[in-house]
Amino acid sequence: MNFEPCNRYLLIERAEFKEESLIALPDSFKTQGKYEKVKILSISIDVRPPLSPGQQVVVLSHMIEEVDFGEGKVYLVLENHVVGFLKEKF
Repeated sequence: MNFEPCNRYLLIERAEFKEESLIALPDSFKTQGKYEKVKILSISIDVRPPLSPGQQVVVLSHMIEEVDFGEGKVYLVLENHVVGFLKEKF
């Protein structure tokens, strides 16, 4: 599948989230925090630098959209929901 975002969306990869619980909860229930670290896979053509594919950024967790159109799930977030960049220390 080759999904390309448009309209200022970023195609992202979410980090695996695993939390052990003594209570059985549905898979769709997540107790993640307000923010989430993600990796940008692809950007729409109208997204401005400094956002680029391969970059790790922090986004608002509740603004991540899961899209499943029969060929597998993709995760999208709008450019303006990026709250920061992760840079490596030198």
